[in-house]
Amino acid sequence: MTGDRMTRLGIIAVGAAALSAVGAAAFALRPHRDRSSSDAAKPEAGNSEAGKPAATAKKAAVSTLYCEFTNFADQTPRVGFYFTIEQDGQKPVYAQIFQREQDGTQDDVGSAPRPAWSYDDTQSSPVIHSPDDAMQINLYDYDPKKTGSSWFEAGLRSVRYRNLGGKCRHSTA
Repeated sequence: MTGDRMTRLGIIAVGAAALSAVGAAAFALRPHRDRSSSDAAKPEAGNSEAGKPAATAKKAAVSTLYCEFTNFADQTPRVGFYFTIEQDGQKPVYAQIFQREQDGTQDDVGSAPRPAWSYDDTQSSPVIHSPDDAMQINLYDYDPKKTGSSWFEAGLRSVRYRNLGGKCRHSTA
């Protein structure tokens, strides 16, 4: 019995060594990216002053807001909205990136100019209004200066969706 046991352990050891060798070979043979040569080949990464602001802008954090709304009795999301928050003026502008429906279809807005939802903090709870005022999202316990992974309560008011309850999350991407 001792011989069989030794044979099995030997087979396991050889198999483990073979797997390690294959993994090491795969790692060694994978294409490596040499930052110095690939970045130098890009025109915007040169030593010119024009390339530096673009690189700095890419590193800046972008605030986002994602809201999803459900039917009263059903907890499955019926519609969701995703925004970037632009702080150019006195009040933030919520630029819509996409709108996702319950059936999985998604209306991607694409690049600029994106529909700008206006922010109104004059009411007891802040509200963002769609550009055509056909929809508004009420944001309860929302602090635009506070980002994180916590969800907070929200409400969607529109003729199309009626009054839906939901939640939003303000984060930094």
